[in-house]
Amino acid sequence: MASLRVGQNYDGETFPYLSSRFETFTISEDGKTREYRGHEGDQPALKAGADAPGLTVLTYVSNPSKLLYRKWETFLTYTANEGLTGAVEAHLAAGLPKTGFRETYRRHAKALIQVGPVDTRARETAQGLELELVTLDNPFDPDAKALRVALLRSGKPAPDVQIAIFRKGADGTNTEKLRTDDRGRAEITLEDGTRHLLNAVILERSEEPGIDWNSEWASLTFERP
Repeated sequence: MASLRVGQNYDGETFPYLSSRFETFTISEDGKTREYRGHEGDQPALKAGADAPGLTVLTYVSNPSKLLYRKWETFLTYTANEGLTGAVEAHLAAGLPKTGFRETYRRHAKALIQVGPVDTRARETAQGLELELVTLDNPFDPDAKALRVALLRSGKPAPDVQIAIFRKGADGTNTEKLRTDDRGRAEITLEDGTRHLLNAVILERSEEPGIDWNSEWASLTFERP
């Protein structure tokens, strides 16, 4: 079972299964990907049986949503938190207003689940998302102390993008921020008994009339026993 959650630092709202909210909702296991079809209003959003043991990937891509900025400080805080270097300067250079401008955003969320015994050789396969965090090692390897990840934009490496790591354990949540290297990669430290959430954002000027900015959000969650 899996829930759809939107918030910060593991605190936020839980949303039901609503087909009007997403572009794709899939389960990938044993080298095969299938569309997940739930019932409208289901809570939690996903309830499914596993078809095979191994490393399972749940993928959810939301439909685009629109955001209106009523305060300039909101944009300043957002770009600083997400490491969107140059965005404020580009906004001002384009002569855009400090209030009343709009952004569309889309979420590309993935969750990794271990079904049955761990095969340390198993690796995740990229799902072909517009923006995607992909693990290059098996996060469920009990002996692993670190994990290599890649950030892909349309299947190509996304260099110099911030990846925020949120780790939630018995002692609360701690946060770390890294940036991808010139190959779009980063290495994070793993902690046992901890839920890991990785997040990355890309923000670009929009070509859609009435919309000033477009952002793509990628997230990846998994839990170490």
